[in-house]
Amino acid sequence: MQSIIKWGAIVGAVMTLFMLGSYIMVAGNQAQNMGMAEVAGYVGMIAALAIILFAMHQHFKERADKPSLWQRIIFGIGIAFIAGVIFAICDVIYTFMINPGFMDAYFQYYISSLPVQEGPEYERMVDEAMAQREMFAQPIMVFLVMAATVWMIGLVVSVLGGLGHYFWTKSKHNNQPLGG
Repeated sequence: MQSIIKWGAIVGAVMTLFMLGSYIMVAGNQAQNMGMAEVAGYVGMIAALAIILFAMHQHFKERADKPSLWQRIIFGIGIAFIAGVIFAICDVIYTFMINPGFMDAYFQYYISSLPVQEGPEYERMVDEAMAQREMFAQPIMVFLVMAATVWMIGLVVSVLGGLGHYFWTKSKHNNQPLGG
């Protein structure tokens, strides 16, 4: 459990640094940089969650007993859970305390980037965006969405990393290549 907390805190901190870096890209809430910052944020999230693979290797390399595939996956999910909570808390602090104008600026960017800019289709899309904006006016919703985003990506990384690590250590233990 200590290892999960330690690695979860590391992944959460790295993810938060990437988030802050992408927000610095939109200093002054400039709409022209929002798309690039959004991409940078997701790339940073995936890169930070890739640390789970390193954590898995470090945690399980010296164990005398051979951990099961599920132990590896659960280890990764635990790290992603802790990281998601840390990241979501930091995101809420940023968007509601440090830069409270961020959400309005982001939704203005979103509306300006809609593929249709007039007519009934545009009005419908704007109404949907504004309904989402109202939902995101609640810190708990921002927390849940951001944490769930990390948890979903973390689940994928944990399953793929757990499978890879399980078969890699199994073939290494048997001194056989994966195909043989």
